[in-house]
Amino acid sequence: MSSTPVEVTRTGEHTFTATNSRGAEVAVGRDGAPGAFTPGELLLAAVAACSVVTSENLFVRRIGEDAQLVARADRTKNPEDEHKFAEIQVALEAELDGVENREKLLDAVQRAIEKYCTVSRSVEESTPINLALPR
Repeated sequence: MSSTPVEVTRTGEHTFTATNSRGAEVAVGRDGAPGAFTPGELLLAAVAACSVVTSENLFVRRIGEDAQLVARADRTKNPEDEHKFAEIQVALEAELDGVENREKLLDAVQRAIEKYCTVSRSVEESTPINLALPR
């Protein structure tokens, strides 16, 4: 099992709560469930969050401690299989006015994400999933 396990518990019809060992919670449900993320949205959030968390220090060093960073993620669904993403698009936003050597910073950010973003790397490399069912 993982060193950072997550537990998802059914809380009602089509609704669940995901928790971690640090006490964080997020509502999960089917598409349309009020106040909840779908599993697909959580995957998008994980990819976007991993990108911005991985690049935060690089941006903060160049922009300053008050750097406003936003990561947005969306997906294109596979036309042959509506239950599969064809592609995930991630866009990072940061105010770069006045930043010298912008391209050098952005190259460093891209390299950092490509090398250290666990979520993106796992998705891109099609990490196997070992599913254990009750017997």
